[in-house]
Amino acid sequence: MNRLTLRNLFLISLALAASTFSINSQSENSEYEQWLKQTQSEFQNYLDENDKAFIGFLNKKWEEVDVEKTVKRDIKPKPLEMPIAEPVTITKTMPKIAEIEQEEKPIIIQPINISKTIETKKPFPIDLELDNSNKIINKTPNIKKDFNLRTEKFDFFGEKISIEYHKKFKQTFRNKISNKNIASYWENLATQPHKAIISQLSETARALQLNDWGTALLFDQFARELQGSNQRNQSSRQLTSWFLLVKAGYNARIAYNDQVFLLMPSKQPLFSTTYFTLNNQRYYSVALNEKEMKPGKVFTYSGKHLDGQRNLYFSNPNNFIASSHKESRELSFSYDGEQYNITISYPKDMINYFKTFPQLDLENYFSAGMPKETAFSLLTQLKPIVENQTEAEAVNRLLRFVQTAFEYKTDDDQFQQENYLFPLETLYYPYSDCEDRAALFAWLTQSLLNLDVVIVDFPGHIATAVEFNSPAEGDSWEFNGKRYTMADPTYVNANVGMTMPQYQGTKPKIVTF
Repeated sequence: MNRLTLRNLFLISLALAASTFSINSQSENSEYEQWLKQTQSEFQNYLDENDKAFIGFLNKKWEEVDVEKTVKRDIKPKPLEMPIAEPVTITKTMPKIAEIEQEEKPIIIQPINISKTIETKKPFPIDLELDNSNKIINKTPNIKKDFNLRTEKFDFFGEKISIEYHKKFKQTFRNKISNKNIASYWENLATQPHKAIISQLSETARALQLNDWGTALLFDQFARELQGSNQRNQSSRQLTSWFLLVKAGYNARIAYNDQVFLLMPSKQPLFSTTYFTLNNQRYYSVALNEKEMKPGKVFTYSGKHLDGQRNLYFSNPNNFIASSHKESRELSFSYDGEQYNITISYPKDMINYFKTFPQLDLENYFSAGMPKETAFSLLTQLKPIVENQTEAEAVNRLLRFVQTAFEYKTDDDQFQQENYLFPLETLYYPYSDCEDRAALFAWLTQSLLNLDVVIVDFPGHIATAVEFNSPAEGDSWEFNGKRYTMADPTYVNANVGMTMPQYQGTKPKIVTF
């Protein structure tokens, strides 16, 4: 073989080698590009369409809004001391409670069913049960151990809660507070396993029969336990709580200046709580375990996540199945020369739960009711005292109980701020004022006598009025075609129809609940 032939063969070999290398390189590049495209596609698919749209809102320039001062309910000072009425002779001309026809208005004074049996669904991925002490027990599922799972255990008003989560869900916000960084934080959480967390928390809230406020507290408490309580973790806590609440269906919102704030709208107006208005919607600084916003400027986004549409609703606060920790209190009063002693039992953890509530409209305290155990304890002892009495006589006995079994003190003196009490709280705290006593009296009258009660709102004073089946003597008003007679639970020793001297001749505002 001559030199030319050898040279040609060499060149051909080089060409073939180069060709082969080129083909292999192209093949490898193509495979890599396909893998990358597929991975990116899977990542994008993990973000649902609502998240994509929401992240778009977050990345846009946030608008500046004004944080408004808190709204006060009653700016007129309450009386520092309550007057004492002169003893009067009680006229017993009205029919007795037992003589009123059942068809006209049935009397509901039977003992309350206090069964606490709860049917719980099996949540994912944990089973929730209630033991004899009503503690939530987390049963370990019979599945292969995932070493990426972590467990957060915490106390929720006496209940021991245990929530499992994937370790990657715990994200720390360490960047400068800005809309871009907040958007990135949301994206990081949205692309990590989170549905099981929401499922567990939602099922726990259902098992404990929490209302919206209690549910928000539960979600926020998990975020707090996850991120820690240090001030440097404040942004992480607020952002995590925000994410979970929105994903659970709530219209939660974030705003910021030099720190991050969590806000939520409410179906009822909130008092003594700062807020801003956006798109004709008030967003309140609900201060779930954090400091509320101060009046000034903050930045927030304009849109909202389609998953988060629910506003807070403070209904049925006493449905919460509090822990088995009970305390008792002795109450006494006298009527017509006879002494009565009442012993009540109440769930102490429920009192701590109520301390977290923002201040609400007056009607919410009148319609709240009472925990079942306490209701049973109180009603069964008062029932014999009002049985076989005329309506007016029965109401007078309930009035005297509320008027004299509790010491009077204004909210400013007891709490250093306006603080309406739920009926259970009136039984617990050493002092109470007019609206607290009125709410308790209204509940007692409706529960024991089945008589309709309305709120009588004077400037600086709250009382009640009762609709009797037969005309009653004393001050009364026509309202919605019915006649309501004054019954003041704060005017000491006053009977039905008696108005405090300083409000005689003053036309009150009548409010239903």
